Amino acid sequence: MADIEKKYSDEVLEETPARASKLLNAIGAVPEIRTLMGQGGMTDADIAEGGKLLLACWGHLPTPEREQDTEAAKRQRAATAELDQWDEPNFTRYGATLRRHYPSAWEYVFHELSASTGSEAVAGVAMFLKRLKALEEGSDPARKESKKEDKKAVALLGDRGLPPEERKRLSDLVDVALEPTSTLDPEPEHDKKRKAERVKALVALKDWYEEWAATARALIKKRAYLIRMGLANRKKPKKPEPK
Repeated sequence: MADIEKKYSDEVLEETPARASKLLNAIGAVPEIRTLMGQGGMTDADIAEGGKLLLACWGHLPTPEREQDTEAAKRQRAATAELDQWDEPNFTRYGATLRRHYPSAWEYVFHELSASTGSEAVAGVAMFLKRLKALEEGSDPARKESKKEDKKAVALLGDRGLPPEERKRLSDLVDVALEPTSTLDPEPEHDKKRKAERVKALVALKDWYEEWAATARALIKKRAYLIRMGLANRKKPKKPEPK
């Protein structure tokens, strides 16, 4: 986009049609304003130009905002949030069960493991599930002597609300929370063209507006007229002095 189209911020440009419309309306509705602007050099052709530029902006409607998100990112945030909510009450619950009935398994599962938030909660649940799997399968050589008890410990947790199906569900959530997400699709070329055309029209209107708003501020002294043109604000009433 040309440098000339970068001299105004998007916010300023989007405010311009309303401002220009108010200025043109006041010039057309109040003869004295029209007379004063005429003394500043504003001709019928200048007014017609402003109207034409305004119509051009209205003709180029804003490009609908693209959703700045992806389905994968939504799934990832939802999975992370669910695991974040799950870990604290359930670590406490299942930890208490293991601590009472299988203290050795409790020490193994919850060694340096506690509830957390965000991505750390995801990592915590992943570690919890990994350790339970090791107990169930007897795959940790360090616990060779306690395989039978470890299997019973996992079975007890299953009876208390953590069966294989639930552990699989949690494992799937961990996978979703850790999976790479896709990037946003590139902006379509026709949207880029529409946006460029709208910016060009807004810049032209803004340039017209700035010229004649400056003229009005220099020539028109009556505050009510400036307010009517959108070039001044009404004064706020003074607060009464405390008695």
